[in-house]
Amino acid sequence: MTTTPPVKRVAGYDRSRSKWFRAAQPALWDLPPAGWPRLRTLLGRAVSRRCPYCGVRHIYKNALSLKETCPHCGIPFEREEGYFVGTYAVNLVGSLILGMLTVVALLTLTDLSVLQIQIIGVAVAITLPILGYPLASALWMSIDLVLDPPEKTPWEEVDRPELVATRGTTGETAARLQRENPVTGSPSRS
Repeated sequence: MTTTPPVKRVAGYDRSRSKWFRAAQPALWDLPPAGWPRLRTLLGRAVSRRCPYCGVRHIYKNALSLKETCPHCGIPFEREEGYFVGTYAVNLVGSLILGMLTVVALLTLTDLSVLQIQIIGVAVAITLPILGYPLASALWMSIDLVLDPPEKTPWEEVDRPELVATRGTTGETAARLQRENPVTGSPSRS
């Protein structure tokens, strides 16, 4: 009789706002101040397919699917169930605009027949949403981070004192806290 090895279960995370941040390491985040500098940085990270929080590359498993968490800062990308529904809206709008611009450009700038333009239009309408999904998901995370920044999180409710200690800190202070205690990012209490 053969026995099957036990299934190793990876504990998921509760996607409520305060519990969601428990999986993160905010000392590793590299977020510029709110406003135009943050928007510019986050849009640049989205276009280059980087983590919106820390800017590290390789957040995608393959060309079309996002990893569950950032390999560097540990932030879970899906805040709650249904979080990426906004990605579909961004992808739909972007694909429609680019598809329409393509068809209008073909109509006005080329001498192609209507049938040829329709074939090209259908091909563009099928491929743009598929190829544009990774960019749309990165753009959605960046838009969400601008509209709902982590500064709005009631860190006291997170039950992680190191997060309260790093609230509002950036750059040198967060790096110092991370050096003092690399596991939690909080000052050591010895």
